[in-house]
Amino acid sequence: IRIGSYEIDSWYISPYPDEYSRHPLLYICEFCLKYMKSSYTYTRHCQKCTLRHPPGDEIYRDGSISVFEVDGRKNKIYCQNLCLMGKMFLDTKTLYYDVEPFLFYILCEYDARGYHFAGYYSKEKRSVQGYNLSCIMILPSKQREGYGKLLIEFSYLLSKKEGVSGSPEKPLSDFGLLSYRSYWRRAVYEILLHVGERARVVTIDAVSRKTGMTVDDVISTLQTDGMLQRKGVSYAIVVDKARIERFVELAREKAPRRIDSSKLRWAPFLTKNTTVVQEDDGDISV
Repeated sequence: IRIGSYEIDSWYISPYPDEYSRHPLLYICEFCLKYMKSSYTYTRHCQKCTLRHPPGDEIYRDGSISVFEVDGRKNKIYCQNLCLMGKMFLDTKTLYYDVEPFLFYILCEYDARGYHFAGYYSKEKRSVQGYNLSCIMILPSKQREGYGKLLIEFSYLLSKKEGVSGSPEKPLSDFGLLSYRSYWRRAVYEILLHVGERARVVTIDAVSRKTGMTVDDVISTLQTDGMLQRKGVSYAIVVDKARIERFVELAREKAPRRIDSSKLRWAPFLTKNTTVVQEDDGDISV
């Protein structure tokens, strides 16, 4: 595909219409995601296309990075084009045309020409299982820049704003599992390190509330790292403080991209009849 200034080899077959799938190179507008067969049509389209950002609400901006929320019902064609392009880089993706039950969060890089597509994730508007992410894709030309974990962190920020815990749709792909395990470890370790300076004992429910992760995902992370041990008839979190400090320090040395929650401008798509109680750090210990 040719998108923006990049020409990218696709990884998997996407179900574009036959007249397009026969062409060795597809041209995709980086703003409206319309796909075309010829360079002439693409050049003419780029001269006429008035869209300079995804057709939704900009809910987050930090420097040159922005995230837009796009409703699959209100912007059906854009979201269908997005899913067709996403299938080129996602082996397990099966959603192409039924986009109305989903919200899409588009990550863009901003410059004087507009908001350039870098990646996205989607989630169901009403998820019975409590999933906060259905699929995630970063363009190969934008990978290795920390955008994947940035969107994962963003999905958990929205879950915390909703007052619920969230988890990605299962089963995860191999790459997805690696990314999530790395993020979960960092999120749990940062909470344990922060709270450990104030309290000697921490509950799994407290870690879940602070991170936005489900209890099952917190337990899985602690078990994988050998920090959940059986003591009699119950289990206990056994923290290796030196190991956690070393991991967090190494993670910070890489200067990863992080979400600044103060720059989010967003309200939940669905409101719940619940009261969210603000807790201070002292309430998370027992």
